Amino acid sequence: MIRLISMIVFCIWAAPALGDCSAPFAGRDLRDCSFAQQKWHGKDFTGADLRGVDLTNMECFGCRFDDADLRKANLKWSDFSESSFKNTNLSEADLFHTRFDYSNLTGANMRKAFLFGTDMNYVRADRVDLRDSNMKDVIMEGARFRRSDLSGAYMLRGVILGSDFRWSKLRDMEMTGASAEEVNFSGCDLKKTVLRGSRLLDAVFIGANLEGVVFENAMFDNTDFRGAVNLPADLKPKIGERWRAN
Repeated sequence: MIRLISMIVFCIWAAPALGDCSAPFAGRDLRDCSFAQQKWHGKDFTGADLRGVDLTNMECFGCRFDDADLRKANLKWSDFSESSFKNTNLSEADLFHTRFDYSNLTGANMRKAFLFGTDMNYVRADRVDLRDSNMKDVIMEGARFRRSDLSGAYMLRGVILGSDFRWSKLRDMEMTGASAEEVNFSGCDLKKTVLRGSRLLDAVFIGANLEGVVFENAMFDNTDFRGAVNLPADLKPKIGERWRAN
């Protein structure tokens, strides 16, 4: 009996306390709140429970969502520029045209998230899980996604100019029509990824696994394939001296 009471007390103590929706702060259970069209510049939501919460059209510059739970939350049309989402759970979240420019998404779980038209320019997003996400028309210029997993992501017409995907898993991705000038794919596993019609000018694939990659109608200029393995047969004739394709 004493043990049962102790367990109940521990569960109550460990569960996030219910938060005040008009004055939210870190570590609170905010699932009953709606923050649609709210402005909370610099607000701290660290560790908050925001599962399924409505954050549409929210403006939250410089906010902190580290370790927060935003599974299946609705963040479409919101602006979270210069904010921090380190180790945040955004799996299956609606991020339609959400803005994360200059934000920190290191270690975030964004598996199966809907990122149609999302802005992720100059984000720091190492070790991010973006498996099976919908990233059609995503814009992520100068972004850093080292050691991340984007396997199965649908990134049709992605604008990823100058981004860094070194040592990431990019298997089975749809990247037709990507604007991928000066992108660094060194050490990446791109097995069976489709880069049909993509612009790969000055892109780098040093040591990448290119097994089954579709490069049909892709554009090359000084594209670096030094040390890449499993080169597709139709790519080999395009590679000249110094392992560059033009």
